[in-house]
Amino acid sequence: MSTSASIVSSHSIEFLKVVTSLGPDAVIGLSLNGREGISELYNFELVFISNHTDIKPDQLISDSVSIRLMPEASTPRFFHGRIARVSAGPMRNDGFRFYRAEVVPWLAFLANSVDCRIYQDKSTIEIIESVFKNFGFSDYQINLSAAQYKKRTYCVQYRETALDFISRLLEEEGIFYFFRHEESRHVMVLGDLNAVFKDLPSPHNKPRFAPEGSTWEHFRSGEVQSWDRNWHFRPSRWAQRDFNFERPSDRMQADVQTLLKVPRASEFERFDYPGRYSENQQGREMTRRLMEIEEASHHLVEGRGGCAAFCAGGRFALQDYRIPGEADAPHILRRVWHDVREPADHVSGESAGYENRFECFPQDVRFRPAITTRRPQMSGPQTATVTGPAGSEIFTDKHGRVKLRFHWDRNPDANEDNESSCWVRVSHAWAGTGYGSIQIPRIGQEVIVDFLDGDPDRPIVTGRVYNADQMPPHGLPGAAVKSGIKSNSTKGGGGSNELTFDDTKGKEKVYLHAQYDMETVVEHDETQHVINNRKINVDGTHTETIKGITSITVAEGNYTHSVAANTALRSSKNQHKITSTAADVLVTAKTQIKLEVGDSSITMLADGTITIQGKNISILGSDSVTVSSTKVQITGSGEAKIGVGSQATVYDKQKVATSGAAINSAAVGQHEITGAIVKIN
Repeated sequence: MSTSASIVSSHSIEFLKVVTSLGPDAVIGLSLNGREGISELYNFELVFISNHTDIKPDQLISDSVSIRLMPEASTPRFFHGRIARVSAGPMRNDGFRFYRAEVVPWLAFLANSVDCRIYQDKSTIEIIESVFKNFGFSDYQINLSAAQYKKRTYCVQYRETALDFISRLLEEEGIFYFFRHEESRHVMVLGDLNAVFKDLPSPHNKPRFAPEGSTWEHFRSGEVQSWDRNWHFRPSRWAQRDFNFERPSDRMQADVQTLLKVPRASEFERFDYPGRYSENQQGREMTRRLMEIEEASHHLVEGRGGCAAFCAGGRFALQDYRIPGEADAPHILRRVWHDVREPADHVSGESAGYENRFECFPQDVRFRPAITTRRPQMSGPQTATVTGPAGSEIFTDKHGRVKLRFHWDRNPDANEDNESSCWVRVSHAWAGTGYGSIQIPRIGQEVIVDFLDGDPDRPIVTGRVYNADQMPPHGLPGAAVKSGIKSNSTKGGGGSNELTFDDTKGKEKVYLHAQYDMETVVEHDETQHVINNRKINVDGTHTETIKGITSITVAEGNYTHSVAANTALRSSKNQHKITSTAADVLVTAKTQIKLEVGDSSITMLADGTITIQGKNISILGSDSVTVSSTKVQITGSGEAKIGVGSQATVYDKQKVATSGAAINSAAVGQHEITGAIVKIN
């Protein structure tokens, strides 16, 4: 028999058999050491030898490996995994070469993938299944008590491995996992209740306590050699708060008391903010889970033995413990450290067989995984692009929120238009109850995004920036003296409203532009003071309506009111008065001036004609009235009368009558009196 053949004895093959892609008998297992645990990745170091002395990394790396441990008088125990690392050691004298391999679950390979990605309106399980699907992993089993976990409105994987991303989501939800090893695969089992943990195969579900004896004897009989109970101090209360901007007056505090009876625990409380919840009920559930994490680590048992069937998530009840009542209740294995050595003395001469160390907890304590995976922290603000439906320029909701597309978002499934992010709140210079300033970022604009508490799931827009595609409204650096606000007409642009300040020394200017209408409302007084000149140009109609008194005072200079075309009209309900206290009042017209009141009027024409018309016309002079012209004509259709006091001359259609206390008629030249009959009395 050759040296190599003597090594591969029947006993050794059955005890620790290793099967790889190299073939069923290509390698010989010598030892297996490592740890497995609930919500932990198992990691085993496998030492083997092979007469294939030039095994290449690509022949084993990431390949599956099946390891069968065959205890005497027992069913085989399988370890299954994938090879993450292989190292080639020295040659042996018999022509075999030493190798070491690191064996891990398929889940561990997700530590090699780092990504930035956004998930929206998906539950934790939906997100995890999506990740598994992307990597082609299907060996998992979901056993959850809740029919459907709450959907996450917005969940970001940011610069973290897929493994860390999945781990922290599971920890946040209180979902644990462990791996079930089979001959040809290993299955990830997810759960949230202790009922998911199953009994170890009989008779290993009831191992004996036997502190005496050798390691080999404990292994052969599957006994437990040591059993040490541990209790840890835990606080009595967990409390959290959060803030929901849709219910700002709600404190959103959640408080949960422990079920444990721990001395002096009532003096201690754990408080955290923010709790990362939006509803009070959700906050109570999350805080309850945090308290259950504390309770899960209060009472633990550490032990050692030789039961190779022990595995993370396995349930057993210890038999024949010397203190009745302490160990006979069912316990769940939380962690197991395995140490397997090939019993043939050709390995190193050390003692051979199997032994383990383990950590377990009572079945009546609800298990929750500790939160150990750190959330990604945004180290500072970023910029993103505002998005919205195709054809829109502004896309917002009743809170003035917008949707964004981060520059790192490569998700091909995200709709570029309006599904690239959740609704994101926007910071404004002033925000109050029905008052403040508001400027909704528009689609395509680059905005500055910060993150509340550094949480990538809680973005907030804090500012806007220009870029090469969206340049400032005034050419820079030439117009650096200008500042202000300029909008853009929507849809389509081509116009703007603008308020600009030009701070050029000696030419300072405030420019206000309304693209269409402008409305100014002053609830009380308005005062304008123009130190130099003021000019108003109205290309259309100018209408002013004044309910009170109007006063225009020209302290110095002239007052000119001109109408270039059509008619100038001034009307008043009561009295209309024009007064010049120091000089003349001049009214000038090119063709006609007409003063009109009811049936009375005075008309002045450009040819010099003045017509006074009315039912009764009176010309009164307190001193004298002079009518002077080359020709004066007084005509009455019925009667004409000229008189002073009781002295009068009356003209009618029949006669002219002159009467008075005395009548004088004199002529410097000829005095002629004619008539059909002339009577002189």
